[in-house]
Amino acid sequence: MTTGQSAQGIHRDLAAAIERKGIRTGQSTPAVRGSDWHLATVTAVNADGTVDADGITGIRRQSTYEAPLVGDLIRISRSSTGNWVTAGRLAPTAGDAWVEPALTAPWANFGGGFQNARYRLYANGDVAIEGVVGTGATSVTGTSAVFTLPSSAYWPKATQMHDQVMNGNVVRQLTINNIGQVRYVNLPAGAVTFVTLNARFSTL
Repeated sequence: MTTGQSAQGIHRDLAAAIERKGIRTGQSTPAVRGSDWHLATVTAVNADGTVDADGITGIRRQSTYEAPLVGDLIRISRSSTGNWVTAGRLAPTAGDAWVEPALTAPWANFGGGFQNARYRLYANGDVAIEGVVGTGATSVTGTSAVFTLPSSAYWPKATQMHDQVMNGNVVRQLTINNIGQVRYVNLPAGAVTFVTLNARFSTL
């Protein structure tokens, strides 16, 4: 207390201090502040159906969030009682648009106005691949890799097989395995003038 300070001044200072403390408490207490949300990256997937993200443990998953993965970008919400929950992953920034991969030699885009090889990830967990490719004058046989999808967010849980059309109106098989390798299989020896590259599958 300052010498000569009036009782009215003391009361005013005390009221201001109490108000500041109340504001700080409200900013840090969910029951006062209400619910909130922010984005977080999954750091662990737990056996009890929860995930950890950005230092927050035991975030409950809604039933819409299937097959969580470390690295998923999720929206987490906290209730007024302090409990955390997430509805699922957000579509990654790179997944919102088509991406043209680097192809494994001797594979190259067929060109001539046909679609270049490309892929994308949809918000529902589906991945689409499309394009027309070939090997020019280079012979291939058996199993031949075209490219590899970039991360587990793009990989199916089990190997997928899709029919494609090759020059000569011949059906060939395209597979995408659970580590993202996109490959033609059972190819007879010879150069591939062109072959389609079309598939859509779930990563869940």
